[in-house]
Amino acid sequence: MNTSRTLILTLFALAALPACGGDDDDSPPAAPVPTDIQTADTQTADTQTVDTQAADTQTADTQTADTQTVDTGTPLPEGALTLANCETSIGSDVGDFYSTYFKCVNIEVSEDGTTLSTDGLPPHPSPYYPDNDPNYVEFDDRGGSHYKNPGEIAAIDYSMTIPANPVPKGITIDASMVDNAMGTSDEEYSASTVGIALNGVAIFAAMAAGNDVLAEEAFTFDLYEGHPAGSTYHYHFETPGPLEVLVDRGISNTSEPGAGNVELYGIMCDGTIVLGCTELDGSEPDDSDFDAQNGQIGDISDGTTTFFEDRYHVHVCPDKWPDYPFFPEIAYYETTSCVGPGGGGGGQGPPPGGGPPGP
Repeated sequence: MNTSRTLILTLFALAALPACGGDDDDSPPAAPVPTDIQTADTQTADTQTVDTQAADTQTADTQTADTQTVDTGTPLPEGALTLANCETSIGSDVGDFYSTYFKCVNIEVSEDGTTLSTDGLPPHPSPYYPDNDPNYVEFDDRGGSHYKNPGEIAAIDYSMTIPANPVPKGITIDASMVDNAMGTSDEEYSASTVGIALNGVAIFAAMAAGNDVLAEEAFTFDLYEGHPAGSTYHYHFETPGPLEVLVDRGISNTSEPGAGNVELYGIMCDGTIVLGCTELDGSEPDDSDFDAQNGQIGDISDGTTTFFEDRYHVHVCPDKWPDYPFFPEIAYYETTSCVGPGGGGGGQGPPPGGGPPGP
């Protein structure tokens, strides 16, 4: 059993974390929470998850022996959406950070900042695709501990403009602010899409609309640790999906969370950078000045190029910092337009009759 996963549930199972959907009047009773959260199974070197691609484009489809990816048990058919064929369009004046690390998005620069546009479709398999979609795979209940929510992935076009020079709010993000509860602080992100992952998938914070509990919702995650709110597929915390972009670009050696030499997940709407267990240059983060959501100020550099100076960023790494395992809850910078699709009722609480099905 993964010790950090057990700690995550121990810390959060008793907290009523508002989650990705649900109706206050119709939601069933809260479910008993199992004792661990399993993450995506990693793939051995001789297991391919989707059809192989051209030799000069390495994705989750075809991996080298030292690159692990998600093993869904079913190769994807021709026509499936992957990193190799997703639409990526990056303007010539777009900054190096975005052009280096993002795929499956359209990126343009305006006077307001950098605008990322996406349809939000994950370029990997998921049981939340319609069953006639080439990216559909059967839901893995992981021995009976997991169950599907009623959502179904659909393309939803949206854009997010990241300010060129984010303005700090001047707040101290401490434990009194980071409570994983919706509507308890004016500084928290909204209950919807509040960031974009490297692969164009929506990022949600540690909570969302409704009265569900995120510790329970974790048992609806697919093998990429994502699920939909209505039709908006999204991630709440560490996931192989964005890390596969780093492998595709030759930046990281594996897409297994917590194991890569470089880990970057995406960017929040206010300009906060979301890293994993490493700094962007692969070095070990100094956690001596972490705030309550594993955030700190520092340069964002790959060791050669400094993309941002003195930028607030967070580290999502449950194995090292289990007290806060999610994407950030509190927006460090001023926000003007930080609400995307995915808010509102999604009916994602426990299934009728209580909690997740037993083994």
